[in-house]
Amino acid sequence: MGLSGVLSLIYITERSFLYFSATVKTVLTFAAISVAALLQACSESPQPITAENIKTVSVREIDNVDYFEAIQLPGITDTKSQSQLSFGVDGTVSSVRVDIGTQVHAGDMMASLDQEPYRLALENARSESERARVTFEEAKKNYERLVSLRARNLASEQNLDASKSNYENARAMLRETQSQVRLAERDLSRTEIHAPYDGMVSGRRIEPFEEVTAHHVAFTFDGTGARIVESSVPEILATRLQNGDEPEIIVHHRGRSFRASVAHLSRRANEGLDFPVKLRIDATGEAPPSPGLVVSVTYRIPEEGNIALVPHGAVVVEPVDGTPFIYRYDQETGTVSRTPVTIVNSETQGYWVRNDLGNGDLYVAAGAAFISDGQRVWPTGADQ
Repeated sequence: MGLSGVLSLIYITERSFLYFSATVKTVLTFAAISVAALLQACSESPQPITAENIKTVSVREIDNVDYFEAIQLPGITDTKSQSQLSFGVDGTVSSVRVDIGTQVHAGDMMASLDQEPYRLALENARSESERARVTFEEAKKNYERLVSLRARNLASEQNLDASKSNYENARAMLRETQSQVRLAERDLSRTEIHAPYDGMVSGRRIEPFEEVTAHHVAFTFDGTGARIVESSVPEILATRLQNGDEPEIIVHHRGRSFRASVAHLSRRANEGLDFPVKLRIDATGEAPPSPGLVVSVTYRIPEEGNIALVPHGAVVVEPVDGTPFIYRYDQETGTVSRTPVTIVNSETQGYWVRNDLGNGDLYVAAGAAFISDGQRVWPTGADQ
């Protein structure tokens, strides 16, 4: 190899060494800077919380209202005055003047029996009574005459006693026959059925020429007075009603609603389950439901304490003991604090809760599950 070849090789080798040295220097410098930065980061204290990482939540004012617990129970309408009408004596039905749905007034005749046997019995009783009256009058005159004669010693004591006995027997007989007349008159009157009050025939169980016995039900009769609802209530509601704490009662039927009040409440439960109750319907200015219909009865019971409707997302349940709570928001400190609540009812819009907040107090309405007690939060829309 000539001199020029040797010089060229030395130049190339030296240049490559210079390039390699520069590369190594660059890598070592970057590594040193990175280690220094890491050591500095480890030696510094944690950064304080800034506005950029405070939770943003929805805040609302609590709105406590008068809340009513609604209990719905079935019932059946009826009339306050209802009767089962019958003849007071046996006989053959002579005429029937009414049928189901007939409106009648008090005293109207509804049906009658064949009255001839009872008229004959009355005539016979009157004849017997008249004979007894004549006998009594004669015995009375004879007794009064003997009393006068005895006073003048013109009649014996024995004759006076006999006359007195005849007089008393005749008087007793007259009274008995007079009683028979009254009984015959009563039996004759019982061959007819008359409406006891204004109302409507709701049932008919007789036909003309039918043989019936006394007290066989001929008609079911409903008065046109106040309507009632027969229902039953559970023990807890019955106790409140018995204590005079009457809730708002509403009767519903086919889209119509009527206010009602308690007319009668039994003190004895039906088979140990519930208590019979009769409700008086207030149908002022409107026709009430007809008797015999199934209706729905709503008892609106006022709940005590502060009760408000809050969104579902506002209520958090303590995982340990299951206690529900919401977060009260303090505007001055910007922090939240737990406030225990009692869930009264659940609806689509949220929970009805009993709480210790006053109207106007602020609470976290959404995002409550992502914050903790004492944490600072930003209300939605507030300047950060």
